[in-house]
Amino acid sequence: MSQPIPLQDAAVYGPIRSRRLGNSLGINVLPVSHKVCSSNCVYCQYGWTPSPVVRPEGRNAPTAPTGDGGRLRRAPELLAEIEEAFQRHARHRTPVDCITLAGNGEPTLHPDLEELVMGIKRLRDAYFPAAPVGILSDATQIARPHVRRALASLDQRCMKFDAADEATWKRINDPLGNVKFQAMIEALKALPDVVLQSMFIQGTYDNTDEPHLCAWIAAVGSIKPRSVQVYTIDRPTAADGIQPVPREQLQEIADRLVASTGIHAEVFD
Repeated sequence: MSQPIPLQDAAVYGPIRSRRLGNSLGINVLPVSHKVCSSNCVYCQYGWTPSPVVRPEGRNAPTAPTGDGGRLRRAPELLAEIEEAFQRHARHRTPVDCITLAGNGEPTLHPDLEELVMGIKRLRDAYFPAAPVGILSDATQIARPHVRRALASLDQRCMKFDAADEATWKRINDPLGNVKFQAMIEALKALPDVVLQSMFIQGTYDNTDEPHLCAWIAAVGSIKPRSVQVYTIDRPTAADGIQPVPREQLQEIADRLVASTGIHAEVFD
């Protein structure tokens, strides 16, 4: 395995200069001691996901080892830390193009997601009123009603969509817990104004073969997102032997999608 990058050690980090989002002020609502995710993507920059991380009953909540760094903090404590960080960045006139829930795994696993989203938007209005609040998500939890409500209240919803069929999805994204691929597709179709993020890779894992690309184009066309972000790896990966896809090939994939569906696609490499 390549050496993973360090986890975020606070509720607010950055801003990070994002290929897709500009100066993105990150929000990590998850523990700082370990990755908490509902997927085990082979290309993850944070390495492999420890398991189990998803409880099957009620609202999903990440498990945590002992120690303060492994504790799942609830909304009031997190929002207090987020406000302190926003005050500091505003005082220093930090350029912030957007505010993005992401961090050490899958943010929609937090049981207080709705309260957190409303609190972060309130703080945004006070300190960075021009910055949209968005999320980067693996889309595995979007069939859950409280997750859907929280996502609908955000300004931007960026959902991972790397695979057009269940076999490729399980091989590349390795979903954890009881997640059904077709249910996720149907939930994506119902999510308003969604942006899909599609990571293409080659080497030991590959989702760029012709049959899969044809299926991916058809699947994206059925979801009808606002746009698609086509990109490849630029950081360490959990699995060995993964290679980036050349920009020319990424552009060809994006052009084929646009020609076939009329859906806007942009390449990031």
